[in-house]
Amino acid sequence: MKYIFTSQRVDIAANYNEKRDCLDQRWADFLHACGYILISVPNHTETVETMLKSFAPSGILLTGGNSPAPYEGNSPERDKTDALLLDYAVSANIPLMGVCRGMQSIVLYFGGTLKEVPNHVSAIHSIHGNINREVNSYHSLSVNSMPSELSVLAKTKDGNIEAIKHNRYNIIGIMWHPERETSFCKEDIKMFKELFL
Repeated sequence: MKYIFTSQRVDIAANYNEKRDCLDQRWADFLHACGYILISVPNHTETVETMLKSFAPSGILLTGGNSPAPYEGNSPERDKTDALLLDYAVSANIPLMGVCRGMQSIVLYFGGTLKEVPNHVSAIHSIHGNINREVNSYHSLSVNSMPSELSVLAKTKDGNIEAIKHNRYNIIGIMWHPERETSFCKEDIKMFKELFL
């Protein structure tokens, strides 16, 4: 069985004066449907470093949630966790998937920038390129400048980048949420299985 280290969003519970790491339970369902076991990673770099030294994952999943701090995000600790996991994926040459915020982290890590986009929150749209289908959309930030190390796999009709891959490493990013589908899409399961071989 393969174990996938999975990042978490940060939620702020003001009434309790708490910052909470959390993850949609549907991620465990989706990864299980793919044949993998989810291991949640906290937004605490020292703990993540210890986890990576103690237990080598089969792959890494950067999930959605929280805009990056340079783009009015409220969780710089999430930025650090994603960057640390990307460092590990590159140095250990293990597969990494970035979903929504996770794809944004990939773009920023390799030197790209983001921009605000309208009409992409709680929407369905078609994408085209290497991937041609309808996908869900829950993001307000999209790729502005694309790093040369990354290639575009799919765009929307209005030209926003929806899927990317690294030209050398086994790293893929998508902007839609496969875990939020009522019935998981066979195409998404196939994509994850092919990445985390």
